[in-house]
This record gives sequence, structure tokens and C-alpha cells, in this order.
Amino acid sequence: MYHFAVGRLVGPAAYSVVAAAVGAASLLTLPALVLQLIAVRFTSVAAARGQLGPVRRLVRLLSGLSLGMGVPIAVVMLLAGPGLAQFLQLRDRTVIALLSFIALLAMLVSANRGVLQGLRRFTALSANLVVDGAGRVGVAIGLVLGGWGAAGAVVGLLAGPAIAFAQSLTLLRGLPHAAPQAATSVGEVARYAAPAAVAVIGVTYLYNIDVILARHYLPSREAGIYAAGAVLARVTYFLGLTITGVMFPEVAGRHARDEDHYHVVELSLAFLAAAGICLTAAYALLPGLVLLPYGAEFNPVRPYLGPFAAALTLLAVSNLFVNYFLSVNSTRFVLPLLAAGVMETGLMTAFHHDLGQLLLVLLAVNLGLALTLGILYTVERV
Repeated sequence: MYHFAVGRLVGPAAYSVVAAAVGAASLLTLPALVLQLIAVRFTSVAAARGQLGPVRRLVRLLSGLSLGMGVPIAVVMLLAGPGLAQFLQLRDRTVIALLSFIALLAMLVSANRGVLQGLRRFTALSANLVVDGAGRVGVAIGLVLGGWGAAGAVVGLLAGPAIAFAQSLTLLRGLPHAAPQAATSVGEVARYAAPAAVAVIGVTYLYNIDVILARHYLPSREAGIYAAGAVLARVTYFLGLTITGVMFPEVAGRHARDEDHYHVVELSLAFLAAAGICLTAAYALLPGLVLLPYGAEFNPVRPYLGPFAAALTLLAVSNLFVNYFLSVNSTRFVLPLLAAGVMETGLMTAFHHDLGQLLLVLLAVNLGLALTLGILYTVERV
């Protein structure tokens, strides 16, 4: 809804600025996603063992880490602002200044969301995400209509997490206190943080780098058209995230109790594949209907909607496999994921004549990654 509203209000050229800012914000908030995975894993295991005492200490530990990492990231972003603005062809550096504070807010709220996910409190987690989304959309629309343009849309990216963090604090009341010897240690968190960081950096990089490179290499209007196709296709990826989000704590808990868990993964994969195939077919057969949220100015993306949906479905499948490996504390996914990031960047740098070339690279790399991770899962399964 955020993308649809902003795209309609500002048009393709200005929308390419917002889309690039969203992509940059996603890369800046990578530490937040690492913290969320850590919170999910440790909370899931604690819940499976019936030992919720350490969770309160975990929340405090991750909140401290959020402040320790978020403040330096904001400072670095402010210092690097001119160079980043030049790379993204932005005349207004206000957008970069606003981006510098997003990482801090995202990390604070993500740690709390990870605890809710690990406790399987999905209704509360969903409510928090809705509060975040509503804050982003409402503030962005209001400021864009008030004449703030792309900068006003980016302010929405700050408002949503700020409101959601305040609300998340009320959701975690009542956690039991832990005895000192039962508390989660910094060493335990650090050991799990390394593979979690690789997973988050790799998947988020693949999810965003194509839009950023399109903004860099393509003319403004064509970059906005590419961004619209990528955003519309992300519906398939987001559906995959909901399935993966439920799978992770279930598999982690069963693995901690040494129970069978492969059927959970395969059922999740079946749901994801069914949803992805249906949406890809709809995008290919009914592009006019799919494009309604953006309007007629974005019609040039219609022939590409089916391939975009297929590419993002494949990325959702890869993300599911990566989260499976993380849930059982395995690092099998690391090399394929890193290789996919290098390949996509290298190929898009070499082949960026038009939107079609970039999309072909996106599709090929995501297909290769999904197949490779599927083979690794099968090897472990057997």
C-alpha cells in the first residue's frame, strides 16, 4: 500500500527515488533482521523446553546491541551522505539524512518482534506489523500531499517503526524473570549471530540490489517502471515470509526436542509453491488488473509482471530453505547464498542495457539459488 500510494502520487520518475531509498533502507536495516532471527531462535528453544525465564534478559541484551550498532550506523550514513546521494542520482540529500536514523528504529522493534515470533504469538506480531504499515502509509500520504515529495514519503519509513516499537513494548509485559545462571549469554548470541548475519545480508541483498542497480544504470522513468514491477512481484515474496515465519519456531522447537520436523518444512514449501504458481499465473494472464494500484503511467511494465512474480517466488523458496537451515543451526546455505549475491551484481553490472536484461539476470540467479539450496536440503533429509 505504501508503494502503490506513493507511486500514484509522485509519478514514475520521483517514485524511482523512493524505491531506491526503500532499497537502501532495507540494506541499512540488515542488523535488525539478524537480531530478529537471534530472538526467534533462542525464544523458540526456550519455549520448547518450558524455560521462558531467559527471554526477558534476551530482550534487554538485544535492545542494548540495537543501540550499540544503530547509533554508529546513523553517524556513518550522515558522513557518507554526499557520496550515496551522487550514486543514486539524488539532488535532495534530505532523503539520505532521513535514512540514517532508520536502522536504529528498525533494530529496536525487530528484537521485540523476534520474541513474539519465537513465542508463536502470531496475532500480536501481526498487529504490530499492521501498526507499522499503517504508520508508514498514513504519514507518507499526508506529507506527500502536503508538498514534501519523495522526502515526505521517506519520513513515513521512520514513523512506522517508531510507532510499532512503542506498541511492541506493551506486548511483552509479563515475561517471567530468569535466575542469573539461566540467562542467555553474550557468547551464545555471538556464535549464532554469524550465520544469521550471512543469511540476512544475503537474502536482503538479493531482494533489493536489483532495484538499486536499476536506479543507477537506467533512465529515471525506466528505473521507476522496473521498481513498480519488482514491488508488485513482492506480494509473492511476502506470502512466502508469512509461511516461513510460522515454520521457523515450529522447526526450531521440534529440533530442540529431537522430534521429527522435515514434514513441517515440506508442508511449508508446498504452501509456498502453490501460492507462488497461482500468483505468477495471475500476473502473466491479468497484468492490467495487477497494475491497477499504480495506474496507467506504469503500463510499460505489464509484459514483465509474470517473470517478476516467478523470480520473487524463487527467492521466497530460497529464503525458506535458508531459514530452515538456521532453525536447526546449520550453515550449509552460506556459500550458495554468497555466490548468488556476487553473481547477480556482476551480471547486472555487465548486462544492464534495458529492463529486460536486468530481469533476465534476476530470474536466472534466483532459479540457480533455489535449486542449489533444494539439493542441499535433500542431502540433509536423506
